[in-house]
Amino acid sequence: MISRPSTQHLISSVCAELNSKVAPAVGDPVVKVQLEMAIAVLSTAAVRSGSELAWMQEERDAIEQTARRLLDALPDAKPLQEAMRAYTDGLTNSIYLNDAQADYARASEVLSCAIEAAYESGEAGHIAAVMELMDQRHANQQAVTGQFQAAGRT
Repeated sequence: MISRPSTQHLISSVCAELNSKVAPAVGDPVVKVQLEMAIAVLSTAAVRSGSELAWMQEERDAIEQTARRLLDALPDAKPLQEAMRAYTDGLTNSIYLNDAQADYARASEVLSCAIEAAYESGEAGHIAAVMELMDQRHANQQAVTGQFQAAGRT
């Protein structure tokens, strides 16, 4: 079955093997740091592979909803209108990664314009709405990167 084990599980298993079997056998400090860096990258890839598409979709949906509310309240926000039009005109809703990333990039432009429009309005509610979007994005990024660990410093 192609769905089991998941990509996330496969990568996590490789990381566990590298940590438990390869790392103890590495004596060269330079190679040890390189191995730790490779494991860190693989660990990040494991987390991303399990949730990346969902996170992009969730963020896109939240950005679109907030942008529509802002446009209702701020009908003269031309850059936001243009970014929203480009987003909706180009939206694929595809689950293929390259297409999903392109949708997400367009949504990110909407977010940027929404932030500008919210701050230009000076309305606390508008600013809070876009800050909530930024908090959501930050939480997703933290879930991927986790706590910072300097390779070779453990």
